[in-house]
Amino acid sequence: MSAVATAAAQAAAPPTLRLQLAVSLASVFGPLNSTMLAVALPRIGDDFGVGVGALALLVSAYLIATAVLQPASGRLGDALGHLRVVQVGLLVLVVTSLAAAFAWSFTALVVLRSLQGAAAALTMPNVVAYLRKRVPPERLGSSLGMNGALISIGAAGGPVLGGVLLAIGGWELLFLANVPLGLLGLLTISRLEQDAGAGRKTFTLDWVSLATLTAVFAGLTGVGAAARSGEALWLVAAVAVFVAGTAGYLLRYRQRGGGVLDLRLFSRRNFLVASLLVMLANLLMYTTLVAMPVYLSEIQDRGDAAIGFALFAMSAALVVVSPASGGLADRVGDRALVVAGGALLLLSMAGLGLAIGRWELGALMAFLTLVGIGMGLSQAPQQSTALKSWPPEVAGAAAGTFSLMRYTGSITGAALLAAVLGAGEDISDFRLLFAILTGLGVVNLLLAFGLRGAPHATGGSSTR
Repeated sequence: MSAVATAAAQAAAPPTLRLQLAVSLASVFGPLNSTMLAVALPRIGDDFGVGVGALALLVSAYLIATAVLQPASGRLGDALGHLRVVQVGLLVLVVTSLAAAFAWSFTALVVLRSLQGAAAALTMPNVVAYLRKRVPPERLGSSLGMNGALISIGAAGGPVLGGVLLAIGGWELLFLANVPLGLLGLLTISRLEQDAGAGRKTFTLDWVSLATLTAVFAGLTGVGAAARSGEALWLVAAVAVFVAGTAGYLLRYRQRGGGVLDLRLFSRRNFLVASLLVMLANLLMYTTLVAMPVYLSEIQDRGDAAIGFALFAMSAALVVVSPASGGLADRVGDRALVVAGGALLLLSMAGLGLAIGRWELGALMAFLTLVGIGMGLSQAPQQSTALKSWPPEVAGAAAGTFSLMRYTGSITGAALLAAVLGAGEDISDFRLLFAILTGLGVVNLLLAFGLRGAPHATGGSSTR
């Protein structure tokens, strides 16, 4: 066999379990750090003497940085090599986590938390893009399913790990825990083969478009916070920032013929539909994840154990189903599982809406389990569809943009939750919330039917 044929055979071979786990574990740090710090917010507020509004800034700074930087991060990976950018992200995570544990002021902590979000943005889309390059198309679904399951474990396990660490020591320990974990991640992936990039000169960063895109997400986050406070002036200001940011980005994009978020990626139908689907699905899941503990505590007067058990039903179903759905999608096609997942999400939203104020914990847990199954069935096929819509050469840009749409759903869900529940939390508010979510579930299912058959992305033009 010739050297060329041998290299081609190695490239087409299924990834080893070591490669899969090593790369996927690097993407766990983003969702883990997103949820782990939640349990420590009251302690941080007491130590720095800040209130709920400032603590909300600490949370939103991480989410916004993670969201807006992912498209640029993916394109940077296309230029320099995706594994190399993942390594930089892990290194930034280690350094900023160590500094955050010794933060000298709350302002410094917010800045360092933003840099942690940037580290998450460097790792998450580039892990997916690296798998897109190394995994044959017929196995991509199962590979992404395993990656999605590990990400779900990180998100679900964050509060648990955070609670344990907080019981042992102060909130500083939550940041210090990232240091050995990040170093272990660096050691693990350093043994993997680097992927080649297109060259440093192929990457440029438009700071103006980055700033306007940040304004879009800051405005969207501010709408929810202003709605919760009931201050009309703040609400108007948040809407103004959102509109100005959107208009500014579109104007800059038109002038430059491109931007941080490359809108040309949405020109392919499957990528557009899959991106809208992941945004809606994450909106449904995130809003449910945050609303149900409040409902169980305030309306049903349930304790922490019951609330944790109910949420575990959803997260466990998601973790169990995700890897299996990826492999199944490789055999039956992505569209069938996305439609099935969308149907279960619609059923679960409608069921939760009916259960509010009428049924007890058992029924709620059954519908929460359906949420997890629906998400588990659909998330890997959605991502696989989006990535296969474009050739591997732009896998980073596609993965980053797709991941941004996922975070858009979460941030929009938080704004919706604040706007509907506001300062009051009674049964009618929760029924209204799930009526809205049921309507969005209908839209999600209809969009799922709009996916076309599996695309073949062995060629095609670049977006740049």
